[in-house]
Order: sequence, then C-alpha cells, then structure tokens
Amino acid sequence: MSIAAASPLPPPREGRARALLWLASGDAFLVVCGVALILSPLLLAWLVSSPILLALLALPSLSWVMYGLMVLRAYATVPPAPVSHGMALELGTVPALAGEIERLRLACDAPAFTAIYVNTELNASIYQAGSRAGPSKHVLVLGLPLLALLTGKQAAAVIAHEYAHISRRHGHFARWAYVARQRWGALAALHERNHRLITAPLRLFLSWYVPRMMRETLEFSRRCEVVADAQAMAVVGADIACETETALVLRQKAMSEQFWPGIFAQAGQDDIARAQPFTQLLTEPVGSRPRDGVQAAVWLHESLCQKPDMHDTHPVFSERLAATGRDPTGPLPDRLPWHLEGPSAASDWLQGEATGIAAQLDADWREHAASGWQDAAEQQARQHGQFLKLLQRREQQVFDQRDWRQLAQLARKFDPAGPLRAEAIAHGLQQAPDDPALLELRADDLERDGDIRGAISAWHCISANPSSPEYRVHLHLCELYLRAGDTLAAERHRQIADLAWAGGDGSRPADDVLFPHDMQASELALLQEKLQPLFQHARAIWLCRDTQPDTADPPRWFLYVQAHDGWFMRLVGRLTGEEDVSASACKRLLERLQARLHLYVEVCFIGPSRPIPAHCTHESLIAQAGRPAGGVTNKPVTAPTLSNV
Repeated sequence: MSIAAASPLPPPREGRARALLWLASGDAFLVVCGVALILSPLLLAWLVSSPILLALLALPSLSWVMYGLMVLRAYATVPPAPVSHGMALELGTVPALAGEIERLRLACDAPAFTAIYVNTELNASIYQAGSRAGPSKHVLVLGLPLLALLTGKQAAAVIAHEYAHISRRHGHFARWAYVARQRWGALAALHERNHRLITAPLRLFLSWYVPRMMRETLEFSRRCEVVADAQAMAVVGADIACETETALVLRQKAMSEQFWPGIFAQAGQDDIARAQPFTQLLTEPVGSRPRDGVQAAVWLHESLCQKPDMHDTHPVFSERLAATGRDPTGPLPDRLPWHLEGPSAASDWLQGEATGIAAQLDADWREHAASGWQDAAEQQARQHGQFLKLLQRREQQVFDQRDWRQLAQLARKFDPAGPLRAEAIAHGLQQAPDDPALLELRADDLERDGDIRGAISAWHCISANPSSPEYRVHLHLCELYLRAGDTLAAERHRQIADLAWAGGDGSRPADDVLFPHDMQASELALLQEKLQPLFQHARAIWLCRDTQPDTADPPRWFLYVQAHDGWFMRLVGRLTGEEDVSASACKRLLERLQARLHLYVEVCFIGPSRPIPAHCTHESLIAQAGRPAGGVTNKPVTAPTLSNV
C-alpha cells in the first residue's frame, strides 16, 4: 500500500437536499392519505345525495376512517432509541477515558456526549435520542472488545470518526432516516395481511417509494461516512487512521472465525457459567488476532478484494485505505498491526474498572447466549456420538475413504493427543491417494508440525483436482510460501487467488457450483423436524452446500424455498406490487425458525417468475407438497411436478 496524496473531502452537501426531499415527500404522502381517509365520510355525504346509498356506504366508510387512523398512528409513532445492550459508564470513575473524550471533542469541535455506554461489540456507534422538537441527546456506545483489542491511538481514531458525525450534523439526518425506515416497516407489517381494495393505493406506493427512498438515503449516508473518515484522519493523522482500519479488519475476522467459535466449542465440556469471553479479551487471547504477520497479510489481501455493497452505508476496506492516501493495489507494509504492540485502550482508559465492566458484560452475555450454548452442546454431543459409532464400525466393517475422512475430522476434536487422526488419514490416502479432503487434512497436520514444504506439496496436489476451490487453494499456497520465505511464489499465487475471487465474486458461489446436502439420515430428520411449520406454505424446499461432500472445508448451507402460488395471486401481486400470502408467510416463519436450526443457512426464495436453479435437484430436496422428502436423496430421478408454474 504505497502512499499517495490524500486531499480533504468537503462536506457531503451533494445529495443532502435530494435525500431530505424523498423523506419529506413520504411523510407528506402519509399525512395526506391518512387525513383523506378520515374525512372520506364527509366527502361521501357531499357527493352522494341518495339516503339509501349513503346508508349502504356507511359501514365501509367507517372502516376507511379506522384505516386512516392507523396510517396516521404509524406516522406519529416515534420508534424507541436503539437498545445499547450494554452498561452505562460514569466518566467520573474513568478519568483517563473522560480526558481523552474531551480532547477529541475539542479537536472535532463537536458537542459533548450526553451518555456513554459500553457493550459487547467490536465497534463504536452513536445515536441521537429525543423528540422531533426537543433537544437532541448524543449517546456514544463503545464496545469493550474494541477497547481491549486496539491501542489508545487506534481507539481514538474510532471515537473521532463518531464525533465527526455529530460535528457535521449527520445525526439529524440519520435520526430522520432511521425513523422513516421504522415507520415504513411498520406500515409494511400493517398491510402484510390486509389485502383489501381500499389498501391497494398505499400498497402500490409502498412498493414504488420504499426502494427508492432507501437508495437515496443510503447513498447520502455513504457520503457521510466518507466525510467522517476524512475528519477523523485530520485529527489523528493518516498513518494512525490507516493502522486503525487495518487492525479492525484483522480483529473482526479473528473474532468471527476464531474467538467466538472457540468459545462455543467449549459448550460440550464446560458449563456456560464458567465462560468469561470478555474477561479473556482483556488479555488479548490467541483467538482474537491472526497467528502472525504472514496470516495477517493473507487476511488483508482477502479483505482488499471485497467489492462495495450497495446496501451498506460504510465503505469497504480498500476504499478506506485509499482515503488515507495508501494505494490498495500496492504491496503491503512489512509491519502490520496484527497484535497489540503496547497497552490496550481498555488498560489505558478504563484501568481498574476494566475487570468489573468485563465481568458485568460476561454475566449479561451468559444470559442471552444460553440458547446458543445449549445448541452448541447438543451439536457437540451429536458429533461425539458419530465419533463413537465410527470407532465401533471400524472394528466390524471395511471403511472407504469417506469413513476414514470423517474419522480423521472428528479425531482432531475428540482424540487430539492420540495417533488416531494420523492413522485415519494414512488409511484413507492408501485407498484414495488423490482425495482432496484427505490431502487437505494431511497438509494441515504437516503445517502444524512445521513441515512447510511438505504442506506446500500437498496443496499442489489438491490444486490439481478440478473440483477443488481455486481461490482458497491459491490463497493458502500464498500463505505457505510466505512462511517459507519465497515471496515471488507467494505473490504469484496471490494474484491467481485475486483473479479467482474476481471471477466468482469470492463471497458467494455461483448457482452452478452448489451440491446436494449429503446429510446423514438422522441429521436430515432433525432439520426437517425444526422446519416442519414451514412445509404447509412451501411447494418445495431444497438444501444445498457450496463444497463437495468429499472436501474437508466446512460447507456453507443454502436453503431454497418455493412457496405455493397461483395465477390469481400472481395477478394480484402485479396489481398491488406485493408478494402473495404464502411467500410472506414463508419469510415470517423462517425469521423465527432460523434461530432454532443447528446449522446456519442462507435462505433464497424462488419467486413465481424465477426458474428453479439447476442445483435444486431431487438429491437436494428436503420437503415437497407439505411433506418431508425422506429417503429420496439416493434416487436418481427427476421431479417434473416441481417445474415453475
């Protein structure tokens, strides 16, 4: 990341008037619509002279008045301020933090925060509380993981970014946009089951207005984020801003992929009462950071490949680096902030209060995480049962390479110090020397034992298999060559990985590379049992994975749902601009059911005008016409009744 000239950005005035106009026009439409509905009986009395006709229209007009009152109520209701899920912080108990916040406030020329909270997120945020007419209250929410895993200078850059939002008065717009989104969401819920003719005009307006309003307000919010980044950089300096963005990217990946999975992996062994994740974070545990600078460099290259998301108000990592004057396409610096090189912000600013705050957050987390902990414990028990069954079967039956692979995977968890994993890998490779999943397990063991060249050789064998994911293979080879000191080879494989990411978007597999779920009968039956409430509203449900069953990489799961529909409901949908009742019911049920599933699934709805994807085959079918598709995964037949109507 070479240094380029960074110019300060002007205030985001472009688009402000347009975004505010969209918000104001929506409010005006709601008020006019509500008042017109309430006054509709008077209008009828003025237009209709026949007493008999007035008597016939009396009851419908009363329902119009009630509908108008509900519309005005939705407009008048101010949604509550976001819940911090944290604890209030008294600045008098933490004078070092109070002094730093005051210094940054003066540097940003911003009003003071009314209240400060500490929560469990690796993030910082502000929100404004108060009525439309009353004075605003500026509330700062600081995540304890943010303070524990960043230095004081890095955390100061994050707080300066939040102060910039206040000094540039972004909060007023953000508050209005937040209220508008909540309001239109409440109106959508109001019309979800109300499909009467009188509601059709407002439903049509909802379908036309809301996507455009969201696009305009999100675009302006993105400009606000860019300006806040620029002001924070002016306060702390470009170098600290760049270092902070880099550290945040690395910490976020480590927390999501290492720390929290490691915490929940203890569910099968310890009681949740003994879990203290936030107290652990105060000591910068291994899972909260990359293994070393090599892994950090590979993670950063992966983050630099991410493309801007039109639904996100925050710039991606490459855009934020470019704003600090660094060239995202250039080489990474030799020194990366992959770990704390000094005291953390929590140590400097919270001092003796940090332990008590962490203990309180631990207690709150245990209360909210009890359900997830129980699910993780049940998953551990199921895996242990599979491990014991494999050990028993090994004494009675001949194993194939898939059995040896599963045994090796489970042995890492349930027999970490024994020779069982190595024996299972060796036996599996004797039967299938080119099996990519077994080769990957072998490469991981070689890397862990320090045999980098042996691991490189194994990964080259994996890359020769056409079914292996090109992006992940070359990214891992890049990391191994960096460990071996061969920077030229590492750069070559990084470029190949970047091209593979750009070709397949790197974030989500294309439709033609998904595979059937290949679940065991017991695990599939458990999933079908939890999805049972969904079956009556769905014509068919498929479950797919993004990796082949013979790979060791944990799969991502994709649930495809096709709701019941008919020609009449499709016609109504075209007239009113809304989805039919069955599709709406499917989405509401899935929002509730996903928390109960033992695996995370990404949901894709197949609408009436969309063809069924090629990977939604009979092998991936888990439900059809309201019934579980039991025992069909091994039948090589097609399902002509599932064609799109």
